[in-house]
Amino acid sequence: MTKPWIEVDDLRVNLENIPALLDRYNLLPDFLRRLLESKYTHTIIPSKEEQINYFNGFLKSKNISGKDSLNQWLLDSGLDDKRLDTMLYERLQVEKFKKDKFEDKVESNFLKAKESLDRVMYSILRLENPDKAQELFTQIEEMESSFSDLAAEYSIGSEKNFNGIIGPVELGRLDPVLSERLKISKKGQLWPPFEFRNNWVILRLEKHLPCKLDDDMRLRIRNTLYEEWISKEVLTLIDQIRFSNQNRLEMKESVINKITE
Repeated sequence: MTKPWIEVDDLRVNLENIPALLDRYNLLPDFLRRLLESKYTHTIIPSKEEQINYFNGFLKSKNISGKDSLNQWLLDSGLDDKRLDTMLYERLQVEKFKKDKFEDKVESNFLKAKESLDRVMYSILRLENPDKAQELFTQIEEMESSFSDLAAEYSIGSEKNFNGIIGPVELGRLDPVLSERLKISKKGQLWPPFEFRNNWVILRLEKHLPCKLDDDMRLRIRNTLYEEWISKEVLTLIDQIRFSNQNRLEMKESVINKITE
């Protein structure tokens, strides 16, 4: 009989059961991700300066200042100094791997996605009645009333709490019905009422904010490319494990059937 990997009272788990259990409890994707990251980064050795800068960046991101603050964070997180050092070292290895593997793809992906990454600020006024929408549109167009005042008074959306102003928000995060209009608008362009999600909408572009390929954007694109890549790697392994487990189960059932025939 195989010795259990873990045994607590009447609970026994054998090594061969672990992949199926990880899959059952939805722990397999994270486990395989960490495993793959170790595989691809184990030869990457960050310099001491890189480690110090990364550690300081981590402290800043967690608003940790001073030894007492760090000790409290470690206590709350269930970690100690050694485990934190290891965790941050491994994270830094992954960050360096991302840069090595994907940096030369950042610019081309930025250019492809730039249109959806550009941000806009816009005013919107939503109404249920098309005749009322046309009436308010005319008041705005002829400058009888301000967009903000009418939005605050009449709009049925949450934008009424902000005088009708939305943004800045990326065009790619907006409904295509809105983003397509805003994309071709000039600053201050007012759109006549149109039907949108069972309501009638008046729309105006307030400001267009083109995105830039700065350090933050480079990091964001690298992270996106990495997530797409590692997710495919993980899914490939999961399929292999599930296929293997299914074959093992079918073989077991086949043996049982033969015994009971």
